[in-house]
Amino acid sequence: MITILYFASIREHMGKAKETVELTENITTVEALIRHLSETNSAFNQLCQSANSPLISVNQVFAEPSSPIVFGDEVGFFPSMTGG
Repeated sequence: MITILYFASIREHMGKAKETVELTENITTVEALIRHLSETNSAFNQLCQSANSPLISVNQVFAEPSSPIVFGDEVGFFPSMTGG
């Protein structure tokens, strides 16, 4: 099982701050998790279709799509940051 945290506008879009997902043999990377969430959750799929891809962390360290995920990890999704 992993914990997924949603922050700021992503939390509002998803309608929740966190959820847990059971890991399967197919979910071993951030990219695989994103694919799983997109297939099983229409709100997450809409988020992935938007122009601004979310930033992602694994255990509070920014991650890439190829970053591994293992049992007990915490994955966070953050809106893209902009500055002025």
